[in-house]
Amino acid sequence: MGDGVLQGFLNRGLIDVGGDDAKLDKLLQAAGDLAAALKKNPSKALAFSLIAFDPSAPEADPVVQEALAALQNRWTTYRNTFSATPVAVIRAMLLDALVAGAAEDDRVGVCFVASARNALPLLPVDNERDIWIGIVEEVERRVDLRAEAEWATPDSITVQPMKYDAPKLSVAEVRIGEAPKADLQKGMMAAAGPQYQHSQQGNVLTNGNQHWPQNNPTMWVSEFGRRAGTTIADAIDAALSEIEVSQPDLAQPFAKLAEAVSSYVDDTLKAVSGATAGLQRRTNLLWWREALFSPSAGRSYRTLPPTVAAALMALDLFDTIPLFSPASVSAFLGETVLRLGETADAAKRTVRDLVTEAQDEAALAPLRTAAAGLAAEPEGRGPLLALIGYPAHTGARDAASFQRLTGVPADSALDLAAWSGWLFRELQASKAATDASPAKRRARKG
Repeated sequence: MGDGVLQGFLNRGLIDVGGDDAKLDKLLQAAGDLAAALKKNPSKALAFSLIAFDPSAPEADPVVQEALAALQNRWTTYRNTFSATPVAVIRAMLLDALVAGAAEDDRVGVCFVASARNALPLLPVDNERDIWIGIVEEVERRVDLRAEAEWATPDSITVQPMKYDAPKLSVAEVRIGEAPKADLQKGMMAAAGPQYQHSQQGNVLTNGNQHWPQNNPTMWVSEFGRRAGTTIADAIDAALSEIEVSQPDLAQPFAKLAEAVSSYVDDTLKAVSGATAGLQRRTNLLWWREALFSPSAGRSYRTLPPTVAAALMALDLFDTIPLFSPASVSAFLGETVLRLGETADAAKRTVRDLVTEAQDEAALAPLRTAAAGLAAEPEGRGPLLALIGYPAHTGARDAASFQRLTGVPADSALDLAAWSGWLFRELQASKAATDASPAKRRARKG
């Protein structure tokens, strides 16, 4: 597409290289160098965009000077072809670099599209409009695809089975106890009668059953049963008390199982949370729209002046959603501003007046803080946020400097919905210029 950008400017007579393909090639090379610089430092995207859009871009702007240096490096005699500073050539080169950069880095695309949607309707680019329309729509479509994917809620969630390699357990070991043989024999002989015959000692008293079965059978049976039962029971108890069972160590296997289950549950919850994130965002936005309550101000938007409420709505929405959001979010913001009722028929105000209010209004202090954190202090062409975030900067309130630093014509005016949308897109673009998000969205693993 890069060749198409420059060719489009040539076909409409916006730039002229005298039909020399070699000169066109030098322009393409210089644009490639700018694209390389943009790839190395995506934060340049916002300033590149604001100069690329403006036919009246000031020659002294740092971005114009950077582009001229790139052109000089590739085409040392370019001044012999152009009688004045070739601003149109510079703009075409910057646009070419931005298109190439947006193809590789979605953050560049966010900067480009957000700036285009703000600035182009106010700038005198009618003879270029068909070039811009196609380029902006293509980049916006690519960025929107990423945003829609990140906001999507799938019909179903697939969770992989838990993986757990059960360890091989050792077999339990059992050591059998032994009955006390000698004690059992001695006890049984004591139960059988008052004496027994020993091979060496002869008759030995048992100190046990004093009856013989032939003399008093009834008493003998009674005494024998009592003594024999006690002896046998003691022998069994002694044998059982010596039995030992060596159990396998289950502590480590159970610890690994608990760890695997915990990890699986955690991954499952993350999968559910990630899959339903888009639904949660939409739910939160609907709640915010119905409540019309400003988190940054801690009060209802209806208690604030309409222009202040519209500006805070842009900030609050920006704080609520991630960098990549569908184009429909801007439309959602506009409809939320209109819910204030009185703003539907409100007259337009000049952009400069709105910026001045943002610089001074006490209730917009959160916006100034956010702007200062996202935008650098004004130097060359930059977003309105640079003036809002640094209201004391030299030139931040000067009428002549306003157009030079922003590119916005002095008489440009916006209604409240458009003003809120402008701030929201600038917040997004400024964040994209310094955001650490991946350049391209990673494809989901199947």
